[in-house]
Amino acid sequence: MDQINKTEKKSFGHQLLALIKSFTPYQITYLVVVLAITAAFVIFMPDMMLDDTSNLFVVICSVIAVIANPVCELLISKQSKMNFIVDIIFIELTEFFICLHIGSYAIAGVTLLFWIPIDVVSYIRWSKKPDEVKEEETQVRRLTWKQDVLVILAVLAFGFGVGYLMNKLPGLADGYLDAFSAAFGMANGILLLLRYNEQWYAWFITLVLYTALYLQTHSYIMLITVAAMFVNTCYGFTKWLIYTKQHKQAQVAEKNT
Repeated sequence: MDQINKTEKKSFGHQLLALIKSFTPYQITYLVVVLAITAAFVIFMPDMMLDDTSNLFVVICSVIAVIANPVCELLISKQSKMNFIVDIIFIELTEFFICLHIGSYAIAGVTLLFWIPIDVVSYIRWSKKPDEVKEEETQVRRLTWKQDVLVILAVLAFGFGVGYLMNKLPGLADGYLDAFSAAFGMANGILLLLRYNEQWYAWFITLVLYTALYLQTHSYIMLITVAAMFVNTCYGFTKWLIYTKQHKQAQVAEKNT
């Protein structure tokens, strides 16, 4: 048993080291720029971080989330299962408290009841589907058009249904915005769990809705992470699309031979 555990630890360490070495100059520059902008924002424009900066704990959570979100997205674009570890520890827990603070109760509930459990399951599932050549990467794939339609219908049903109920609660400016942000975020999470390239579409729409939500609640510091993730969404989508096309071509060639 001890020998097996040692082998597993070495395997994990080997994959982690390979992941660190795989960062390209572009990816390193991307993270440095995000860190520099966040630091400048915190130092020179602290009053624009949140509508209410009196809660130091929420401010700290905001800074952590701003830094961790681009890191997590970059790990997703690299098809690395480590993104789920970063997501649970540095994003979901911090954003849960931020959402409670700004009154986004639908997103807060989805974060606690959906995102954290699905991250755990996703990490386990991704671990079982490594790429044939690069062990630190995970195999990804694409949906059929019928599956696309089903996903869209499910998101619309959830968004309108929960949005209607949210608007019944006192003190909420726009329950539909909150609900659809949560709906597309959940679609992204499920598609990411199943390793589908279309999760980038869902995430792009989620970012648009998050932008509107953060502007509405004056959570300006969160716009840094949204802008950074817009850039990485385009980058990640392209990488995954190229991978799925190459992988499909390789499978066809293998069948023919």
